[in-house]
Amino acid sequence: MPGTGTDGGGVGAGTPVGTPVGAAAGAAAEVGEWIDVVGARTHNLRDVTVRIPRGRIVAFTGVSGSGKTSLAIDTVHAEAQLRYLEGLSPFVRQYVTPRDRPQVDRILNLGATLAVDQRKLNRNARSTIGTMTGIDAYLGLVYSRLPRFATGSAEAPLTSTHFDRHSPEGSCPACHGSGGTPHADPTLIITRPDLPLLDGASPWYAKLISPEQAAVPSVAEHYGVDLGRPWRELPERFRHAMLHGTGDEAIDVSIRIPNRNTASEWTYSNRQAFRGALAEVERLFAAATTDTAKQRYARFMRQVTCPDCAGSGFGEVARSVKLGGLTYLEVVSLPVNQVRGWVDAVDRELTATQREIADTLLPEIASRLRLLTLLGLSHVQISRDAPSLSGGELQRARVAAQLGTALTGIIFVLDEPSSGLHPADKEPLFEILVQLRDAGNTVLLVEHDPELVRRADWVIDIGPLAGRDGGRLVVSAPPAEVARHPESLTGRYLDRGVRRAVRERRPVSPGSGAWLTLRDVAVHNVRVDRVAFPLGRLTCITGVSGSGKSSLLHRGLAAAARAGLDGGRAEAVGALTGLERLDWVTVVDQDPIGRTPRSNPATYTKAFDAVRQLFAGTAAAKARGLTSSSFSFNSEGGRCEVCRGYGRRLVEMHFLPDVWVTCDACDGRRFRDEVLAVTYQGMTVDQVLALTVDDAVERLTGPKALATTLRAMQRVGLGYLQLGQSATELSGGEAQRLKLASAIMRGTRGESRGLVILDEPVTGLHPANVQCVVDAFEALLASGNTVVVAEHDLHFAGCADWIVDMGPGAGVEGGRLVNEGTARDVAAGEGPTARHLRRLLETGQV
Repeated sequence: MPGTGTDGGGVGAGTPVGTPVGAAAGAAAEVGEWIDVVGARTHNLRDVTVRIPRGRIVAFTGVSGSGKTSLAIDTVHAEAQLRYLEGLSPFVRQYVTPRDRPQVDRILNLGATLAVDQRKLNRNARSTIGTMTGIDAYLGLVYSRLPRFATGSAEAPLTSTHFDRHSPEGSCPACHGSGGTPHADPTLIITRPDLPLLDGASPWYAKLISPEQAAVPSVAEHYGVDLGRPWRELPERFRHAMLHGTGDEAIDVSIRIPNRNTASEWTYSNRQAFRGALAEVERLFAAATTDTAKQRYARFMRQVTCPDCAGSGFGEVARSVKLGGLTYLEVVSLPVNQVRGWVDAVDRELTATQREIADTLLPEIASRLRLLTLLGLSHVQISRDAPSLSGGELQRARVAAQLGTALTGIIFVLDEPSSGLHPADKEPLFEILVQLRDAGNTVLLVEHDPELVRRADWVIDIGPLAGRDGGRLVVSAPPAEVARHPESLTGRYLDRGVRRAVRERRPVSPGSGAWLTLRDVAVHNVRVDRVAFPLGRLTCITGVSGSGKSSLLHRGLAAAARAGLDGGRAEAVGALTGLERLDWVTVVDQDPIGRTPRSNPATYTKAFDAVRQLFAGTAAAKARGLTSSSFSFNSEGGRCEVCRGYGRRLVEMHFLPDVWVTCDACDGRRFRDEVLAVTYQGMTVDQVLALTVDDAVERLTGPKALATTLRAMQRVGLGYLQLGQSATELSGGEAQRLKLASAIMRGTRGESRGLVILDEPVTGLHPANVQCVVDAFEALLASGNTVVVAEHDLHFAGCADWIVDMGPGAGVEGGRLVNEGTARDVAAGEGPTARHLRRLLETGQV
């Protein structure tokens, strides 16, 4: 029965499944055991049958969207996870949400797995380096147990919850663990007091985002104020009313509202007290129900630190009980490399009784600290929260959490562990993988980096292309044989001399005025007096992990540009010049484009709006009285109401995995029969959603806006995606490229010039796909836009017109501007980036 995954414990008689041939046979003979996957059809996999050697480092490779993650994580790991759950009691299983059952005939000789899936990175503000790695749990035990057994101690019994600021016992009673509360700030409401209130003085009053703002002319009339005068020259009484309200004093308010359908207007009149901007901002912030809505008002607010806990959120116990000369709060505030010294200090002062307890706790903390250091996270504080970490740092923190186990015989499944790593940081990562293998484990890597793939014991290459053109087993063999395989795109990049991206660099004139310049940047570890980015050019910010690239990019450049265009100023930047040459700014990140199956590439890019209008414009639709909303699976009237437009129905199985079944009312097509009777160019609306972007470019040639949108998605290398593919199935890199496609559409209209900012744009990309992103940037630059990225891939950085190199190290040893200039200028300098870039230039790889 497909999907049951019966574990036979070995391969049956006859020819073993997927027996390697040729040069690979000799290497295979050295492998004692194999995991046999038979008939895998998960997602785009096409009946893949392959043998995976146990006790080896195995790299799963292929272009983006080829199906390698579907095989390694969504098939192998998902099956192992379900088998484990089936060993639990039905009572326990009803409280666990398992993965979907993978589509596979059988998997033989499969053991227990531990996986880190980059598609499921937790950015909850309560998640920290300490919680992700378990260090905080061990520290809580150390602080709650050891002080009681100190010589002459009269400490009251403590529990680990006393060191958890999110628990009643451990939180500050005044702020309940939050560390403070956000309050509207007058300096963020009025940013340019030298200008008139409605003409540049206030970003709050610049746009109508509050109903109370429309009453400003009536308030000005009440106080006899001329709104054309600068804010600072207006009477104090009026300025106080604008910020703090009129109290009990009622104001006659008269608001004229134009009628959209006629040339007339109607007037709203009322007598009421004016609330004031500060109270209105806080009211709307509290009422906001989504993160997007809250961010709209959060930029007018500052966090007011709790005076009782000084912003830490911890209670008295965590702030006062000491070990090794430090409180719990002081320890978690230290970076990883300094916490190890504290562990040694505690170990030296233990009593005999304390040592019996500590011997089960301190080595575990030291082991996790060592892993974080090897993975390039020595600069990060234990209390650093997940939202403030870069994607690469967050990924490696989760890797450290999984690799911290002393288990053997485990199958570790790691999704792009080199993501976000500078070339200087990759050697320690591979050492960890070798140690895991040598301890008797199997390591399965979903990986794009040729450097790591080349050093793996075995390579399983899926492809040859992406989407419908992928999902096949291209080759399963040692790296040397993969490098010689004619159909393997991965193989050609295992040759160190192959260039990953080709681009003609645009000249940069340091003496010209076409620069975006930041001065006095101070955020996290970044301390830069001056840094400049050439306008109309591609700039790459480089540096080792933790050097300050993301801080400079997001909290420095992006924050300053956004605030400047809104008439304000970013907290972390002293001054920004050159912004008058830009009209807009957009940040292209790797956050999901949607968290429900209803979101897809077509809806995100607005392509589906144009598709629905095409269908609504047909004679058949008009005859049935169907509108464009009738062709939306999210709207009543056109969608199938039995499945509410999902095409599938969820059957809850309680202690078994829930089962998705095809909707029998619409046969999985998501729409009513009346809607499906309408065709456009011979296709129904569900058939259009099933098209890949490449197919849609050929089939849907009009209108112009739709064709432009489809070509933009194709240009960033997403031609293999289906228009209706669920957003929950997209990787972070695919989501980022969809956002890049939207930026390209905006930036190539020629109406205005913008700044496009990206963090690690080629993360998660196969080397064969990097050129697509480079070409996409070229389209933006050709229209006069400016592109600034932070990136570890020095093959990509070498293509940039200008490089800003941060460092030289991480944490307190970084945050400075080390080198800037062209690729050759930076390569001639000092530091890790210069050394690796110099090697690439010498070998002709950039």
